[in-house]
Amino acid sequence: MARNTSSILSSHFVRYNPSVFVYEAPASTTKSDQATTKLGHPDIVLLLSWSGANIKHVAKYIPAYIELYPAAQIILVTSAFTDFVFGSSASKKLQLEPVIQILTANPEARGLVHLFSNGGSHKLWRLAKLYKATQGRLLPMNALVLDSAPGKATFERSAEALAYEMPQAWYLRLPGLALLYLFLFLFWAVVTVTGWTNTIDRVWEELNDPDLITVNATREYIYSKADRLVSWKDVEDHADEAEAKGYQVRKEMFENTGHVAHMRLERERYWSQISSLWSKVQ
Repeated sequence: MARNTSSILSSHFVRYNPSVFVYEAPASTTKSDQATTKLGHPDIVLLLSWSGANIKHVAKYIPAYIELYPAAQIILVTSAFTDFVFGSSASKKLQLEPVIQILTANPEARGLVHLFSNGGSHKLWRLAKLYKATQGRLLPMNALVLDSAPGKATFERSAEALAYEMPQAWYLRLPGLALLYLFLFLFWAVVTVTGWTNTIDRVWEELNDPDLITVNATREYIYSKADRLVSWKDVEDHADEAEAKGYQVRKEMFENTGHVAHMRLERERYWSQISSLWSKVQ
């Protein structure tokens, strides 16, 4: 893919708030590719990042999408650990409001949603609930890519996932890890005593709820046996349950790629799956 990520970010992205970025294809590109778009390319690509992702890292997916679907509008929504545990309902609604406005302004748009890890899964869950509450119908999408997701919560995987976001400088990382493990210990103690369903497990369950997520979106699960943060068994269990509930499901399992590293390590295979998925939507 020839396009430079940094130049795309600087020249064609509009930042709506700290979490939402929108790419609009240049007018000349849009006009030249109208015929191609009418042949079945998505009108909107919605990228929901993994928790704590640097914008420059998740933006590496954008040039490939521009290459595949040059006239598509691309919405990038970032995620952070704090989204899981902090913030009022009002602030979380405000964060996603630009996305709701874009989708409601284009009710007939064909959409491809591409989420990463539990952070992206959580963001889709929030967005789907907000869209249904405000619009009275399910979030529109034609295809759904689940990269390294969804996973279930365990103490060990939660610790690894949160440590992944910690700064690398030892003088920041060591006290941060100490506070992290204290927080997780107290959190899991509460979960064990009360029997409360944590947010990650609730998201895992409700992404397979036909009353929240449309069964009309064909799914592609992309995952790996080498992923240390999200178990491939959790992903396959979710895919199998989705299929049993009427969702159209495709599974692509990698052997040696780490968490959200499939595209970086096996680029051609990765984008071949995305392109093939969308071709099945038509």
